[in-house]
Amino acid sequence: MRMSDDALSITFTTAERVAGLLQDQHIPLASVRAVEVVPDGLEAARGLRAPGFALPGRRKIGTWRSRAGTSLVAVRGHRPAVRLTVHGQRYATLLITTDTPEELAASLSRHAADRSGHTSARPPAEHAVTFTSGQHTLAGSLTIPPGEGPFPAVLLLPGSGPIDRNSHHKRMPLGITGQLATALDAAGLATFRYDKRGVGASTGRWHAAGFSDNRDDAAAALQLLLTHPEVDPARVIVLGHSEGALHAAGLAADGATIAGLVLLSCSALPGEALLRWQSAQIAPTLPTPVRVLLRLLRTDLQARTAKTHDKIKATTTDEARIEGVKVNARWHREFMAHDPRTDLARIAVPVLAVTGGKDLQVPAADLAQIRELVPAPVETHEIADLSHILRAQPGPASLSGYKQEMRQPVDTGLVDLVVGWVSARVGVTR
Repeated sequence: MRMSDDALSITFTTAERVAGLLQDQHIPLASVRAVEVVPDGLEAARGLRAPGFALPGRRKIGTWRSRAGTSLVAVRGHRPAVRLTVHGQRYATLLITTDTPEELAASLSRHAADRSGHTSARPPAEHAVTFTSGQHTLAGSLTIPPGEGPFPAVLLLPGSGPIDRNSHHKRMPLGITGQLATALDAAGLATFRYDKRGVGASTGRWHAAGFSDNRDDAAAALQLLLTHPEVDPARVIVLGHSEGALHAAGLAADGATIAGLVLLSCSALPGEALLRWQSAQIAPTLPTPVRVLLRLLRTDLQARTAKTHDKIKATTTDEARIEGVKVNARWHREFMAHDPRTDLARIAVPVLAVTGGKDLQVPAADLAQIRELVPAPVETHEIADLSHILRAQPGPASLSGYKQEMRQPVDTGLVDLVVGWVSARVGVTR
């Protein structure tokens, strides 16, 4: 375990990764809510049950679940361990044996004290909240700062796919909305984020949800935030990433009473045109063996993608099986027909728009379109090495880099830019 200025890194051996089905972890220090040293890591791990490796009396490693949430456990012998409680990350707690637990705990405590300005600062309070959208009940996390409200607040809308309130997919723990919420919480803002339909604690089926359903869910979440007694309705910001940015723009265009928008990786192209652009960008970045195979098979990836889109447009059901793969067909039909320029031209609140220069899913050139279309004040930033998942990507842009990037926190420069803009917009002194 190693601490840098802004993150705690936990590195496992190859044997530990295999035995516990784990990846190395990089935890933003701002997400650490509590730290303690437990005298016996094995004893502290008692009662946890989930996939992992256990050697009675000697070793426990893996992802373990209890009523309190998901934990990452890596303890050995009957030795002291550090237990971390974190916010907005894939794991609610981490229990790790380390050679210098007291020293690490002291360093984390000093960092928390430096960040807050004093050692007695209370952390934000996180509340489990449910709300209704159509026939479904969606679940989320509302975090309220300490002190007297009502507080300025940020609604965080995630990108596409079956992802939870922290932007975690079961195969891609992105953590985008979770980490942004942590940083905004630390700045003194309330935040709200939620599980999408059929994900986490929310009801429904993700495959059956359309693009318009996701817009309705975002509107319902915003209404919950605007009417909450601890929230100042005159100082609410909507922040969206990727698909979430399109819904954020749509809420503002429809006249939602908000103070501003943060649009991260927001497209200004019609959906079908965007998918064609993505195909053109991704094809040259595929691994060499894949590109050779496509040439041998005389397969034009862009033409094949267009043919798949035609098949989806010909469907009439919520779900369909296309070329043997189950897809959320209604979402794709509605997304391909959606033109974000119509919404962007009707936004009457200030906008911060940020896209990465190595984003292969949204053109950074669309920032100029956003500036031209939005009649309200707009601030745009293209961050040179930023990918679509909001991490710095060394080398040429490639989707294959995501697996390694996910082990890093969301780019700190982007986080600081967002927190600074939002704080200034709602009058919070950092």
